[in-house]
Formats: sequence, C-alpha cells, structure tokens
Amino acid sequence: MLIARDPDTGEYLAGVGIKRHDAHGNELSVGTEAAARGRGLARRLVAQAARRVLDEGAVPTYLHALDNNASAKVAEAAGFPDRGWSVYGI
Repeated sequence: MLIARDPDTGEYLAGVGIKRHDAHGNELSVGTEAAARGRGLARRLVAQAARRVLDEGAVPTYLHALDNNASAKVAEAAGFPDRGWSVYGI
C-alpha cells in the first residue's frame, strides 16, 4: 500500500493498494479523501503502484464502475486508457 499524507499535518489524503490475485495479475485499488480530490494524488499513486507491479513481472489492472467518471479520469491519466473491455463476475 502507498499513501499520501498532508506534509504539514500528516493527515491521510489518498492511498492505493495492490490486490495480488496471482503471480501474473495484480489489481490496483485507490481512494482519495473528498477534501484532497483534484490534486492528482490518485493518478500519481496509481502510476507508482503500476510501475511496482511491472517491476515485479506482473500485469497491473485498474477497474472502475462505468458511471464512476472520477475514477475513469484517474485511470486515463495514470496510463490505463478505456479499451472498451468489460469484466463479468459470477
């Protein structure tokens, strides 16, 4: 997990986790406090986590709900463009 804290107060601002599904695919999950949104924190955290996953020899994925426009913007900015793929679960 990587987190961003306010440099003055130490307050938590945003964080990204890596869900290690197996040795080949790792899903990234990010969250940003409402007051800290719009600063590019999620984008930078996701990009850094993706680099780490790639360095470890796995493939990073970033999923979001179709109606989550903020998360879609983070995905695009961090290098995860919309390819029109869908995930179906059971």
